[in-house]
Amino acid sequence: MAQVMAYELTVALKPDLPAASAKKIIEDIEHAAKEVGGAVEKVESVGIKPLSYPIRGLGQASFSRFMLRLSPDQASIFQNDLARRDDLLRVLMVKGGGGKNG
Repeated sequence: MAQVMAYELTVALKPDLPAASAKKIIEDIEHAAKEVGGAVEKVESVGIKPLSYPIRGLGQASFSRFMLRLSPDQASIFQNDLARRDDLLRVLMVKGGGGKNG
């Protein structure tokens, strides 16, 4: 089995989503990570921030950050699943999340 690695996932959601809708999306992402065999260590809301450039006509987005543990194969599958979602404005997943040396 492949080595499990730490990943940091940041997702951007529409800033005007009702709280219940945003919560459902976050729960769906957590479930998807677990479904591919990963572990969710931490989820945090970063809040609504301005964007450097408009995305889908929006000047700001609501950001959430996930600290995950996945094998590289699981990470690839998970990232591909996220890329197909229409409810996410942007997705950024990087290896070694969770610390400066992470």
